[in-house]
Amino acid sequence: MRSLADPFTIYRIAAAPIIAGLALAGLRDAFFVALIVSLLTDLVDGPLARWLGTASERGARLDTIADGGTTLAALLGIALFERHTLQPELPWLIAFLVSYAGAAAACLIKFRRLPAYHLYLSKLGAILSGVFVVSLYAFDYSRLFLIALLGVGLLANLESVIVTFRLKEFRSDLGSLLFVDDGRKDKDG
Repeated sequence: MRSLADPFTIYRIAAAPIIAGLALAGLRDAFFVALIVSLLTDLVDGPLARWLGTASERGARLDTIADGGTTLAALLGIALFERHTLQPELPWLIAFLVSYAGAAAACLIKFRRLPAYHLYLSKLGAILSGVFVVSLYAFDYSRLFLIALLGVGLLANLESVIVTFRLKEFRSDLGSLLFVDDGRKDKDG
């Protein structure tokens, strides 16, 4: 069954290359506005699907694709527009990207699909990312905020890798590593 939440997710998938294009074209205001709109739609799709009872593995997979595209487009634009201030944080950014790619690769190798676990730590990272983007656009760069955000991202990616290794078969929408062995939440336990 298709969900009324799907158009929000599909919008984010379609918007990611446009957001990246705006960044490459040097259109800072347009980039940030489009990115913020995309981040806002990310707040809508999952809760709407759960509220309507139409959450599905297909929707979770689409959301993962949309999250990845949005993340990469955001990092590209922020790197282009803030490269002078981000230079000292390059090791943190590289560590985050490597861990992000590693989490995706682990799941692709084991289950032949991208992780769609929707872990609470990942959700926290997404919310903090949105606040960081709005803050960066409206106010100014905060080194401490970025490092904290990347730290949460690193932990979320590590949790995703651990979940991948602990699961016997792929599952989406787990919430937390703590639920993997919980017989009420996971038939693998």
